[in-house]
Amino acid sequence: MKTKKLLPQALHTGDITIMSNVTCITATGDKVARIEESWRDGVKNPAAVHVDFEVKQSSHLRAVLEDTQSLGLILQPEDAVELGVLLTALGMQNKGSQAVAAIMKRLSVLLAER
Repeated sequence: MKTKKLLPQALHTGDITIMSNVTCITATGDKVARIEESWRDGVKNPAAVHVDFEVKQSSHLRAVLEDTQSLGLILQPEDAVELGVLLTALGMQNKGSQAVAAIMKRLSVLLAER
């Protein structure tokens, strides 16, 4: 199977706490990329958006995550858009008009690279 990454971007985030019902870990965003849909043995693999994380602080419950050093988040493109819009809106709260304009310009540039 051959897949092609579109718009791979470095992602540099602050600390992100990832929780489950039994433990939590701290990670930072590392990379984000869209993977095209592909066909393998007549089966369609839909497009997806991958977000990779680097683990900073391992779980306190060693048996649950053992030696976890990286995590990934895979979303359907529509979910990635919805999550992105919500995260962008939350991140832009209390930003001045110049900061909002700069973010909108950056988004336009990224979309033009498609």
